[in-house]
Amino acid sequence: MKSFLITVSLLCFSVLGFCGSNETVYKFLNLPNSAEVAALGGTNISLQNKDVNLIYQNPALLSGSVNKNIGINYTNYIGNIGYGSLVYAQDIDSVSHWAASLNYLSYGSFDGYTEYEISTGTFSAGDVCLNLTYSRRLAEKIMAGISLKPVYSFIENYNSFGLAVDVGGNYYDPEHDFSVGLVLKNVGVQFSGYYSEDGSQHREGMPWDIQIGATKRLAHAPLRFSLTYVNLNRWDLSYRKETSQNSNSLSTSNDHKIGWDDMLFRHLVIGVEFIPSNNFNIAAGYNHRRSREFALEDARSINGFSFGVGFKVYKFALGAAYAQYAASGNTISLSLATSLDSFK
Repeated sequence: MKSFLITVSLLCFSVLGFCGSNETVYKFLNLPNSAEVAALGGTNISLQNKDVNLIYQNPALLSGSVNKNIGINYTNYIGNIGYGSLVYAQDIDSVSHWAASLNYLSYGSFDGYTEYEISTGTFSAGDVCLNLTYSRRLAEKIMAGISLKPVYSFIENYNSFGLAVDVGGNYYDPEHDFSVGLVLKNVGVQFSGYYSEDGSQHREGMPWDIQIGATKRLAHAPLRFSLTYVNLNRWDLSYRKETSQNSNSLSTSNDHKIGWDDMLFRHLVIGVEFIPSNNFNIAAGYNHRRSREFALEDARSINGFSFGVGFKVYKFALGAAYAQYAASGNTISLSLATSLDSFK
């Protein structure tokens, strides 16, 4: 246990030195690879649901309850973009576990042209990430985990390679069905950039994040609530706001002020589940930052809200979720999980 904690600490401190840039790459790593998480607002690092797909959120959620489980996920994202993942988990012994997974994002095909409008044919773009996860029980109610994530990204004939690391912890009290999670996400370095600048590689920072969350199921009602605080490493989430001056131009303003109460809620992701039985649940979530940043002044929408359903059929756990990122940014997420032990 001591050697595991020392190794994790040294790894975190060594890669934190590469995370100072304001420009970040590989932001697809923040997308939810689970229909249930997508339904709960897009982030949840404390959910105890015997779902192998949750290790993408927090490596400490990898436990013996998902031994020999397989998870498959796919999301029909905005436009022609689609992403998905495949994960398998297995026990090493009674206190330690491992998992391997692969997730990808495809941006589709594009028509290429030169500056003289001469066609250069079609090209594609995408991101691929391999996840290698290890977790260990440190105490009766405490788990710790780490994920190593080599990342490869490409667009046309440009490509990039990097390494991200997730380190997480989880406290779970099964008697009161209460869970708390803490995660340091996507810490790492971009080894090679998409292009060179002045004879050297142009490197960008990683989309690292510190998150803390809690989940509690009510003792006398079939309800479970989750609250996740994201971007602990950065309080100010202000952004440049573009406003239309006329039909042909845009004006960029840097004075878009956000009040402290609004800023606080932009860090929060809220989720609630109705669980009438062990084989069926309905979930809903609200992401205030998504709601505010994708809001349109002249249109009403439910962006920021998400909904989903989960149920078990035979030996399979199925999930589906709907989320709206903008007025025309509807997404559908599908998940499937099963245990190989159930087929013995």
